[in-house]
Amino acid sequence: MPEAIAHYKILDQLGTGGLGDVYRARDTRLGRTVAVKVLPPWIAGDPARLADLLNTVKPLAALSHPNIAMLFESGEDGDRRYLVFEFVQGDPLGKILKERGLNVRRALEFATNLADALADAHGVDVVHGDIRPDTIMITPKDRAKFVNFGLSAFTGGGAQRVSPPTPYTAPEELTGQPPDPRSDIYALGAVLFEMLTGRQRARGVVLSGLNPNVPPELDQLVARMLAANVESRAQSAATIAAELRSITAALDARAEEDEMSFEPPRRTGRRLRSILTAALLAFAIVALVFWLWRTQPWRLLS
Repeated sequence: MPEAIAHYKILDQLGTGGLGDVYRARDTRLGRTVAVKVLPPWIAGDPARLADLLNTVKPLAALSHPNIAMLFESGEDGDRRYLVFEFVQGDPLGKILKERGLNVRRALEFATNLADALADAHGVDVVHGDIRPDTIMITPKDRAKFVNFGLSAFTGGGAQRVSPPTPYTAPEELTGQPPDPRSDIYALGAVLFEMLTGRQRARGVVLSGLNPNVPPELDQLVARMLAANVESRAQSAATIAAELRSITAALDARAEEDEMSFEPPRRTGRRLRSILTAALLAFAIVALVFWLWRTQPWRLLS
């Protein structure tokens, strides 16, 4: 492990992926923690492949969204070529889903984060191309964040989407078409299905049949996101984000109505004690009145 790459002090190694060795590092100029990916020889040593990568990352450097891990810089240090990304703390969504599915409200929140990010990226013609639970991080503040955005042509996960196909691979990708915004929407639908059920989506399986807590409008939205015919599929990530917010608001309103209409069970023991106390007090008042009536002088004159 190198001590430093350019002005980035290496702190530890995070792993190795399709884009090479990944290090957690300290930017000594700006004082922030970053993720540095040192490109492997099959990219850095191939002028054509390297040129493709550098052309790909140009628009990514201008992409800024709170639910996308930002690309800060591409650079060269000696014989090393590297990319510098925002360091995202937290756990991959895939790790969380191996333990359990999510409740509907939390799944909606994550899906809205991700749909917002896609809407911004698609607006500048940038496609993720490799959406799956392992390319989504859940931060300590419980926000969903994409990593490796737009780099599917250079990552292992992107290359393996078609052979064999994954649950997140849109049908048109299987025919050799490159991923486009609607392919991202399909993949996000598959991830949302998995968040709501705790299992990977199998084609033809109905979401509501696996989770009865899913409201019909969410079931219908996921079905539109997963439509096999690309023309029948939901077309806009911005529209999906708006629908997810509407479903969340309706779900919150129903929960509030249920809370307001809830009548706590009566506490029989406490009520009985109150009745007995009132009866004893009434008896004491009657006894006092009777005693005064028998002992007062005006009674003898009557």
